[in-house]
Amino acid sequence: MNNSWQWWQHLLVIAEQGSLSQAAKVLAVSQPTLSRQLQLMENRLGQPLFDRSTQGLTLTGFGESLLEECQQMQESADRLERLAAGQSSTLTGRVRLAANELVALYYLPKILPQFMDAYPDVSVEVEVSNLVSSLDKRDADVAIRMFAPTQLDLVCRRISDIPLGFFASSDYLDKKGVPKTAEALFQHRIIGYDRDRQFEKGGQEMGWSINNEQFLMRTDFMPMHLELARHHGGIVVTHKNPCLEAGLTEVQVGIDIPSLPIYLACHRDVQHNKKIRVLMDFLADNLPGVLG
Repeated sequence: MNNSWQWWQHLLVIAEQGSLSQAAKVLAVSQPTLSRQLQLMENRLGQPLFDRSTQGLTLTGFGESLLEECQQMQESADRLERLAAGQSSTLTGRVRLAANELVALYYLPKILPQFMDAYPDVSVEVEVSNLVSSLDKRDADVAIRMFAPTQLDLVCRRISDIPLGFFASSDYLDKKGVPKTAEALFQHRIIGYDRDRQFEKGGQEMGWSINNEQFLMRTDFMPMHLELARHHGGIVVTHKNPCLEAGLTEVQVGIDIPSLPIYLACHRDVQHNKKIRVLMDFLADNLPGVLG
């Protein structure tokens, strides 16, 4: 019997994934190779480890009896990896972070210098886009998202919420008046989106019939929303903290806008990469303090 940890690791991953194809992706081996290794392992043990069906693979009673020991071996291997990696300050290499425009412009610059000071040999690349980056294709190693990822191959954690509201400059409000109701709000010049439908969808969820075309000023470049409001261009609905920092006034019209949840996500294949883990821990510790 081959006593290498690799065989037991394969057993553990196949049990977790429930299929050879998914396990092969996680282990970065071909499916035929993994299938041959599993068959060889079962031949050496003299008993089947999995029952095969059209729904995938499920552990046999014999396989179940080995699983707990495999899990303990994995935990020990993880601990050894952490010990072997040494101190965090010795980290080197590249890590890529994806964030949308507002997060990249108004939040990350407040905290990333601290990360750069703590890990001076780590190269941090920031991809700025309002589109969802592909963690499967490694467009980014870590993504900051405003929705809960649903892909099964992603690891995510919710770290905080961003409060939203309606904001305008005091000069605009002095000139145009302060709306007190939703009906009055929509008589004002609201800065809206162009092709991005998030305002429409958010309004529909709150029972409003909104379409982008009804707004006379539209752009999908979110920082421009705030800058237009700062220069007395109208009322904007966006993140609270950057607006207050820009000296804008919150407009209360009796509407409670749900906060945006903030999630950190990475692909499960790289969750144990030390650079990625350190960056995710740093963001989880420091981002909530600047979100407002």
